[in-house]
Amino acid sequence: MEPGSWTRRIALFVLTAVSIVAVALAIIHRRESHNVAPAQRVAKQAVAEIVRHPDPPQAQPPKISLDTPQPTTISPEDESAFASLAEADVSQLREGVTLAQWMDLHGKNEGWETSTDEAYFDCRTFVRTEALPSGRQIARMVYFYPPEAPTPAVFPAIGGQELINRTCVLALVRVQTHPPAWQDGRALAQAVQQQFAKKYGDSIGMKGVGFRGSGAWDDTARWVAASEIVSAYNPTKAADIPDDPSADSVFVFARLPVVYKIERNACCAMKAYRYRSIENTQFHRAIGMVGVDAALSGRVASLYEEVFRASASPEQAQEPENMKWQQSLVPVLRDWLKALRTLTPTQRAAGLYAADRLLATAGGIDGNPLDRPKLRSALEDLGAVFDFDTLGKCYNYASHWLGQVRELDPEGPVGQMAVLVSLAVGRPLGPGSDKDQDIFHIVITDGEWLLAKNPDPPTAAQVHFIIGDAYSDIVALAGGAEPDYGESFGQDEADSARKKALEHYRAGLAVDGTSENAKDAWLQAWHLSAGLLPTTRYVYIND
Repeated sequence: MEPGSWTRRIALFVLTAVSIVAVALAIIHRRESHNVAPAQRVAKQAVAEIVRHPDPPQAQPPKISLDTPQPTTISPEDESAFASLAEADVSQLREGVTLAQWMDLHGKNEGWETSTDEAYFDCRTFVRTEALPSGRQIARMVYFYPPEAPTPAVFPAIGGQELINRTCVLALVRVQTHPPAWQDGRALAQAVQQQFAKKYGDSIGMKGVGFRGSGAWDDTARWVAASEIVSAYNPTKAADIPDDPSADSVFVFARLPVVYKIERNACCAMKAYRYRSIENTQFHRAIGMVGVDAALSGRVASLYEEVFRASASPEQAQEPENMKWQQSLVPVLRDWLKALRTLTPTQRAAGLYAADRLLATAGGIDGNPLDRPKLRSALEDLGAVFDFDTLGKCYNYASHWLGQVRELDPEGPVGQMAVLVSLAVGRPLGPGSDKDQDIFHIVITDGEWLLAKNPDPPTAAQVHFIIGDAYSDIVALAGGAEPDYGESFGQDEADSARKKALEHYRAGLAVDGTSENAKDAWLQAWHLSAGLLPTTRYVYIND
């Protein structure tokens, strides 16, 4: 199933990422309480008191019990201690602090444990439970993320725990307290904000913030200094939303830019989006292969440029000059398809390829204008096929013409173009490639078929990245990254897939070490080399 717009794909990713983070944050444990020092000593002690574990134990820490009796009032000492502790933890965030360095600096005292959650975006998470002067429980969390891909993206030379220790970097911290359900946490939130305002200036508001729930939070403030910092009180009752880790709590959390970059770039929609340059190049190549009247070819090419420009962003799509294409789409496409009737199979294949990419690009515009009944009906009269997307509750262009392209030119250049773009956008054309079949092996088979055609080195590098992603999906599913997906792979197949994914990423990076696709491949290779689960690509697109 191919979503009708990048926005809905990214929204789907954000919801998925949020659920993963929610599970991670829910594992808040309680050990022996460590009374936080008075405010004047908290900032000095907060960063130093951490247990050292060269190879951290993986025992599951118990969760904080909200049934534990807690004070019914918030004391001034609590306000000062919580604000000072939050400030001290946020001050840890600076670029380039590796896991090994953090452990060396802060690994002397007990109190921190490793979360046993399956790593997804982060590669290590440490948690610690303490108590404010009144006995009120708080939780402190530090998250280590993979590094950004270097330029050029040279294949990782080390692996395993050594790779994690030397390159995983501190990127996000969170400090959180659970006031009782009957206790208003605003006093704590306001105390934090007053102290942070002294250091970072006035809050800049929540505009464009990537953290979820901002609309429901109270007393929310945000700063952007060395890190992005958010402080808030969530009055939602934990009993109402059991899976919300921030429910009925006051919290402060901060992240470095690498967190946003990694989570955004891991989105399957973004991976497909980065192949737009290939689509654009191949579209114009196909136009040149058709060989019809130059005036008609020019009309189709100009229309595609308008649609391509409008699909660049939701803002671009709403510009008046970028909406005019809707009036000329059906007339131009009708003349184009009529001109293809008397051409050779290869020429018709090229023409249908161009028509397919035109509609696919138009369908990817925010709001999916092709779903409008009048326009969709007119396109169906021309032979276009639409599928109903039950998730998005709309009709999407089904790329039926792209399948015809491969039938018309099965071994030729246009057929190869069709396979490449289908793999790039996550819609394989091979036998049994409908949404209920094994998309991963179809991607691998079609990708290896393309490599056997000896494409030029830049194209071959992209195909290697695509095949590597398919093998990585197998590794991720076998490791339990998507328990609801329903696909099962044994350990032997997962081990083989990990090896083959690394081989393809290595081959691609040997040619292309600078593109966005190369950097994404490097990050996938980093996860596989470290023994962690990679992010998935074709799971979301085809699930």
